[in-house]
Amino acid sequence: MFLSIGPIKNSKIVRDKQTGYSYGFGFIDYQSAADAERAIESLNGLQLQNKRIKVAYSRQGGEDIKQANVYITNVPRHWKSEQLQEHFGQFGNIVSCRVIIDERTGFSKGIGFILYNLKEDAEKAIAMMNGKVPEGGEMPMLVKLADDNAKKVRPPPVQFLPAPPMGGRYPHGPMRSMGNRFSRYNPMGGSNYNAPPVGAGPYILYVYNIGDNANEQMLYQLFSAYGNVQKVNVIYDGQRQKCKGYGFVTMTNWEEAETAISCLNGYWVQGRELQVSYKK
Repeated sequence: MFLSIGPIKNSKIVRDKQTGYSYGFGFIDYQSAADAERAIESLNGLQLQNKRIKVAYSRQGGEDIKQANVYITNVPRHWKSEQLQEHFGQFGNIVSCRVIIDERTGFSKGIGFILYNLKEDAEKAIAMMNGKVPEGGEMPMLVKLADDNAKKVRPPPVQFLPAPPMGGRYPHGPMRSMGNRFSRYNPMGGSNYNAPPVGAGPYILYVYNIGDNANEQMLYQLFSAYGNVQKVNVIYDGQRQKCKGYGFVTMTNWEEAETAISCLNGYWVQGRELQVSYKK
């Protein structure tokens, strides 16, 4: 993909050394600085399958650039990324800035992320803007350091974990009960569903294409890598005693649910590509 811009010296995708799991980022070294600039202009924000890629100049490592990513809630819904950058640019050099948009509706979720060049700039922004009502806003913003990316890109564990917490009266999912058969959840039905507002969880995720041999332990070990799992339900066929190919995972907070969707939607497990979204 990047060769379409110009000649490349080398390229690298960063992977876990033991499992080969891709951490979702990499590096391209162009022969020409002009080609590097053109790659950023042409490919940054490009939609690839279920991901929108970010392309930017790499930075030298060091303690002064760590923990420089800021998470902001209660961003005025009419703000675009440009307005967010305008209000926070006074605290230091911004590497990237974005307002999260709901892909189903096209409207802002009221959440933003700003990556500063330096940790001290992020700390200044938090100190000055946390708890402030912005111009055109109605609620005070929550401004804090975003979760460590190392946690977000952690590969699903390969070993089995203890039995997951089960919910309700049905130890193998709500569809095992004959009394519940006429109110079964139809994974293809219903209208588009938006995630509950931040802080209004729990957040129920629908997981499809998990295969007929899947069980609760499998889903638990996949999703617990990204946060606290409250409940797991795998939907079984009572006659065949096998999974129907989908299930539900309930997570505690919005950030963990969003991270799980980002990391596991499109992730291949036992020859199958998972589909992960909020429950309709």
